[in-house]
Amino acid sequence: MTLDDVMAFERVDLHNARDVLAGFPKQCRQALGLEAEPALSIAPPRLVIVAGMGGSAASGDLLAACAADRLEVPILVHRGYGLPSVAVGGTLVIASSYSGETAEVRSAAEAALVRGLPLVAVTAGGGLGALARARGLPRVTLPAGLMPRMALGYLFFPVLGLLRSAGLRVAGDAEVAEALATVEALAAELAPERPAAANEAKRLALGIGRRLPVVYGGPDTAAIAYRWKTDFEENAKAFALAGSVPEVCHNEIEAWLPPSAGELHPVLLRDRDEPPEVARQFALLRELIGSAAGGLTESWSRGSGRLARLLSLVYLGQWASYYLAILRGMDPWSVPLLDELKRRMGRDGAVS
Repeated sequence: MTLDDVMAFERVDLHNARDVLAGFPKQCRQALGLEAEPALSIAPPRLVIVAGMGGSAASGDLLAACAADRLEVPILVHRGYGLPSVAVGGTLVIASSYSGETAEVRSAAEAALVRGLPLVAVTAGGGLGALARARGLPRVTLPAGLMPRMALGYLFFPVLGLLRSAGLRVAGDAEVAEALATVEALAAELAPERPAAANEAKRLALGIGRRLPVVYGGPDTAAIAYRWKTDFEENAKAFALAGSVPEVCHNEIEAWLPPSAGELHPVLLRDRDEPPEVARQFALLRELIGSAAGGLTESWSRGSGRLARLLSLVYLGQWASYYLAILRGMDPWSVPLLDELKRRMGRDGAVS
């Protein structure tokens, strides 16, 4: 299948996921106007916990990566039920669930209330939204109708404002403006109408083909590599691996041997601000595993500010996973096994 055949998108992408991805820059701009009601009013916290799962947790990963070199206050992304033991006085809990029905996130919200911690809900509704309304909690109400993994703009940008109101500044106005301009430029470059010869995301998908993608990030992009993995899995229904340099250079590199390495396609997520030692390790990885794998792709971040650089790689990964879905004849919107698991959990008395 050629990725320059517009009819291929119409045959496979039955829910027009391509239009949602193309509208991501607009989604980000709209998200800047979303605020908590009632407003959050607390002293600067000593710890921020973003409770989320799947696509809703990805906003926390991006937030933590952006704040890593800026805030002295740690940002912990919590994937699971309840809250960790460190969530005590001085902790701000942000419950992030696009649907509002994520059982783990609702459990974390209940735990925050029991412990008397400040709690904010970021959701389009559901049980989490109802809980926030009933308790008079600050709530960011998101537009509904998307898959959580395709609502990253709505889930991420309002949280920047939340933290700013709590005295924590993760990204300034100029950095946000640059990030929006960067993804707007990418939207034109990665659109389905753009031929593969001039479309990095299409070339990535074609390079992967039927092989298993293995995405490696650096110290600042490890969370983005994991996001690529989950996008490949949900959108293209393809197994994927993710790891980070330098850690993989101490263990996983040993698995890159023929013939099994020929069934994998490594993707290296590179960043202009990666330390020289990490850049050297990436270069050695390229030499040592590229030939065994029969090919390797490097993708570089765009922009100067950290938010622009990270968001540009996230957006590239979204499109690459979309094109891989089309290439493999998979609907990039539907998630039938995930839906069935939730249905059975609900049937057995749990909350999906």
